[in-house]
Amino acid sequence: MAVKLFVLGLPGSGKSTVSRGIAEYVSENWGWKTTHINDYAILQQMYHDDSQRIQFKPADCGGFDVLDLTVFDIALKRLEQTTKQQVLSAKPEEMFLIEFSRNDYQRAFQQFSHPSFLKDAYFLYLDVSIETCKRRIRERITHPTTPDDHFVSEFIFSTYYNKDNGQDIPYILEKDYGIDKQRVTIIDDMGSLQEASPEIHSFIDLLLPVRLPV
Repeated sequence: MAVKLFVLGLPGSGKSTVSRGIAEYVSENWGWKTTHINDYAILQQMYHDDSQRIQFKPADCGGFDVLDLTVFDIALKRLEQTTKQQVLSAKPEEMFLIEFSRNDYQRAFQQFSHPSFLKDAYFLYLDVSIETCKRRIRERITHPTTPDDHFVSEFIFSTYYNKDNGQDIPYILEKDYGIDKQRVTIIDDMGSLQEASPEIHSFIDLLLPVRLPV
């Protein structure tokens, strides 16, 4: 069956860059298709639908800020629905790269309707300091190169992303869902993708042990 890989970390931690690298790697080395799902598009649509600006407000560079933090929970529920629908029609040799950022991953995982959505998945957390994430966001807005180069404001960092318990993800998943820690890896993504790639590729190879590389 298709493989689900959650790619997690703060805004600016490199999730989309890493996801693109994984997609290229599994295509070239395993012959697998990848589908990328993230909650930014969901939140962006919620922002556009909020015409009275009750839950969101405009931000610089065409971005938006969240005023009502419960929208983060709603977005995860919609992300789950979208993923489940697409997995139903997926081929066995397909990987779903599911990307989102949260400040409390225990609460985030609780938003999913059934533990099975997590239990058969794998998890990659990118460990990057808040200041490094902010610097990367400034750089990508100044010199955008991909459609994923979104603006994230100081406001949302100070009101929501001022904490991050990503280092606890292996323990949260083991304690709350019985998920083996071997399904989780934490990557130091403070440098370049090239520097992190060998560790990421080793983890990906462990996810696909029953099929020979192409």
